[in-house]
Amino acid sequence: MGVAVVRRIATALTVPCAAAVSAAASSEERAMLEAFNGVLTAMAYAATGLAVFAVVWAGFVLMAEGGDPRNAGRARNAVAGALVGLAVVLSAKAIAVVLHSGIVPIP
Repeated sequence: MGVAVVRRIATALTVPCAAAVSAAASSEERAMLEAFNGVLTAMAYAATGLAVFAVVWAGFVLMAEGGDPRNAGRARNAVAGALVGLAVVLSAKAIAVVLHSGIVPIP
């Protein structure tokens, strides 16, 4: 139930702003923004898949090292790197969505 409420609020907030931005933008600008959005979406999907793969790989590395605390650092670093990389890519997508929706004006 909470997810549906959040989606309704997000839609109510972003639709009027997106309509105002898209009305002011020319067709070339809209095409460029759509292409940029498509690239960021593809990057988000790829980063999510790679992060899942890195976490699974870190699990295999941890099992192969036999639970030795000195060698577990490699697995921990792999998981931390995967999560940081995923956070960077998803934050780039979030920033682009905020700018495209008109919540934050572009100077």
